[in-house]
Amino acid sequence: MEQEERLRFDEVTCFGENSISLIDFSFTLREGENVVIFGPENSGISLICPLIVGFIADFEGRIYYRGQSIKDFNYNELHNYRTRLGYLQAGYGLINNMTVEENILLPLKYHSDLSSAEALRKVDEIIKELRIEHCRNLRPVDLLKYETLNTAYARAIILNPDIILLEHALETQCLINAQIYLVSIRKRIFRQGCSVIVVTYEPERYSHFADTFIMLYKGNKVFEGDRDAFLEQKNPFVQQYMEASFEGPMKIV
Repeated sequence: MEQEERLRFDEVTCFGENSISLIDFSFTLREGENVVIFGPENSGISLICPLIVGFIADFEGRIYYRGQSIKDFNYNELHNYRTRLGYLQAGYGLINNMTVEENILLPLKYHSDLSSAEALRKVDEIIKELRIEHCRNLRPVDLLKYETLNTAYARAIILNPDIILLEHALETQCLINAQIYLVSIRKRIFRQGCSVIVVTYEPERYSHFADTFIMLYKGNKVFEGDRDAFLEQKNPFVQQYMEASFEGPMKIV
């Protein structure tokens, strides 16, 4: 049985700052699926998450959530939609004057009906899962990189979202310490039917479990394929990108 559609881009065109653009971009994300979107700087990948969340409203085409165009959402519908998204932003975006526990607790305070005791129990469970009990009372300035990642990720998933958005989450991270985060993502995909969109410069870090890989270059989709097609690197854009080569269809400046 075909899984339910969660999100769909339908010929989306958007022009951002510094010549960054997205041109007639389409893809569909279904329940339990995960998509890795990658490409060089100025390829358009930086527009994907802000468009999904609704931070960018000026675009052509349509973005659908469960069959409804997000352009047509009123204020309350947009607010409810955003609570169904778990957004781990580039740079992580933790609040500096709050502890690890307080940062993770914040979405539950504003977007759930849980009592204080229930919310704290939920936070405690996820802190234990991500192995950050030892720093729960520290502030972001005192955290190691992987502790910052796991805290921001915990805050993003604390409301059990339909879709998790991961924006440059692993860049600068130690591969060994990042395994805790990667194991948690796999669990949510395979056991809980969560859908995941990864925006990254390092798609190979997700190659052991991602379903679909999409590459952008200068705003255009130049590759879309499954894990095997990505790993085979028969596409000239993918091959040049993964080899970091001067030779190929992309101009290196």
